[in-house]
Amino acid sequence: MNQSLEKLEISVYQLAQKFETLIGENRRLQDEISRLKLEQEQSRREHEAAVDELSEALLVQVGKLKDDLQSKIDLLTEEKAQYRRALEQSAEKVRHLLERLPQEETLPQG
Repeated sequence: MNQSLEKLEISVYQLAQKFETLIGENRRLQDEISRLKLEQEQSRREHEAAVDELSEALLVQVGKLKDDLQSKIDLLTEEKAQYRRALEQSAEKVRHLLERLPQEETLPQG
């Protein structure tokens, strides 16, 4: 009976040791999970910040491009108007010169 009691004590001691080991492992894993969650949250915040920064930079570039294109369009529109005025003036001069040319008389055939 004494021997059974000793075996029981040893078994209880071993179970207690295993229990303590598992509790320690559980704490370690919970700490690891907490650390990983914090790292994940930090990564998410950094990612969001990077996306926000890139979005802002893209908006600025799109705005500059839009302004540049509008400036070029305005410049080309003004240049077109100048060419049109020059063409109209040239056409008027050509008409005036044509009016000054002597008219050909058509001779009756026959």
